Amino acid sequence: MINIVNIGKRLKQVRESFKFTQRRMADIIRVQDGTYKKNERGIHLVNVYSLDQLHTELGVSVEWLLFENGPVSWKDIQAKKEETDPQKEDIFKEEVEEMIEMLKRVPMIRHSVMLHYQDCKVRFKDLVAEARDSRNT
Repeated sequence: MINIVNIGKRLKQVRESFKFTQRRMADIIRVQDGTYKKNERGIHLVNVYSLDQLHTELGVSVEWLLFENGPVSWKDIQAKKEETDPQKEDIFKEEVEEMIEMLKRVPMIRHSVMLHYQDCKVRFKDLVAEARDSRNT
């Protein structure tokens, strides 16, 4: 289950690792300073657009930020992807199934993921089309 206090702690951890001020992080995720401070304290959940900005601008894994699952940065994910073995793929499938179950049970997460997915479909039309084509062949 999502714990927004823990998400706030991880958000602070990201900020401190980059040695950014709260104001700088607010600018990066394009929210007001007060909103960012509430995100970091776990009063408000980070919105989907801000999660996308964290991923795009800083390479932060959204899965790690929300669920503390997997590597912190996208670079770490890419490196791990190159060294995958069949057993790890089975674990990944189990995690995907678990995430799907969570999406079914928690409407707020489902809504956030769908917004992010729709945004990605618009921004990365070519990649989505390529993925559909490869799946159909």
